[in-house]
Amino acid sequence: KKGITITSRGCPNKCSFCLVNKREGRIRELPIVEGNIIQDNNILACSKSHIDKVFEMLKSQRQIEFKGGLEARLITPEIADRLRGLKIMSLWLACDTPSALKGTLKAINILKKAGFNRNKIYSYVLIGKDMIEEEYRMRELFVAGAMPFAQLYRNETDGISYSKEYHNFQREWSRPAIIKAHFKTTKEKCTLF
Repeated sequence: KKGITITSRGCPNKCSFCLVNKREGRIRELPIVEGNIIQDNNILACSKSHIDKVFEMLKSQRQIEFKGGLEARLITPEIADRLRGLKIMSLWLACDTPSALKGTLKAINILKKAGFNRNKIYSYVLIGKDMIEEEYRMRELFVAGAMPFAQLYRNETDGISYSKEYHNFQREWSRPAIIKAHFKTTKEKCTLF
């Protein structure tokens, strides 16, 4: 697709649910090609010099999207400030496990302080194990200021079958209009932040 660029592949993390480290290996920094849609696996795990070059390239881009690769625990006020200096359309984090929630909420808070809101901050949420916990996680992300986006877990062979109930749950939590309509009527408060 026009505009997509990949400046690095791989990830130093070895998360049990993620295939990136198994398939791509550790971080490899690639030559930087212009584009406004960054599709790296974990760009913030790259060297400072590589990140500097990517941000320099992005200064001439518009409608910038970080569709993957913004590891929440690596979001700092300095990174948020650099992002604020770009023409950002969307920033995508991931909150794949219950243990990732606290760090993702912290990253959302940092991004909000830099001037980003729910129209710019999105978070993938891995689902498929415990609907009650997963809904809790997505509600907390929404109330904190991000738009959750549910994704059913897929293994290496894509051999997992989910119930119709889970597919409906995933659909409901991947449609911003449905999510916003629900919260308009409930006016929930964030319990963690």
